[in-house]
Amino acid sequence: MSYNETSTVEVTKTPNKYVTVTQKKNVSVVTAPATEVLEIHDPGVAGPANVLAVGTVTVGAASVNITGTAPSQTLNFVLPAGASYIHTQSTSASTWTISHNLGFFPSVNVVDSGGTTVIGDVLYITENQVSISFSAAFGGKAYFS
Repeated sequence: MSYNETSTVEVTKTPNKYVTVTQKKNVSVVTAPATEVLEIHDPGVAGPANVLAVGTVTVGAASVNITGTAPSQTLNFVLPAGASYIHTQSTSASTWTISHNLGFFPSVNVVDSGGTTVIGDVLYITENQVSISFSAAFGGKAYFS
């Protein structure tokens, strides 16, 4: 359909009721009878592709915003700070139950009192508490991040 010519489109709504749409250039005229409104949208010519870049990444309460005007925009991120916790197990035990209060399920690394890495079975009880079981009792530190 050319905008320099007049075109007519008929859309049947129900028997004996129709809507006639006449479009001439960029003006649309709807002729009754019609029991409902018929909307016609002309998408127009496609614009340039959007260019989206990553802008700033800062620490704070989590959020994302877009700055700039299409087609050139920037995403800026605010991410929560990574938290950590160190637990000292001063008495020997084969199971350590630790409240870290980080509010998430952290990674856990354990070392004995001599500084040797020890592998244990980590059970996440809640987002704030874990239980770590070992094959033998010992004391040391658990690092949460």
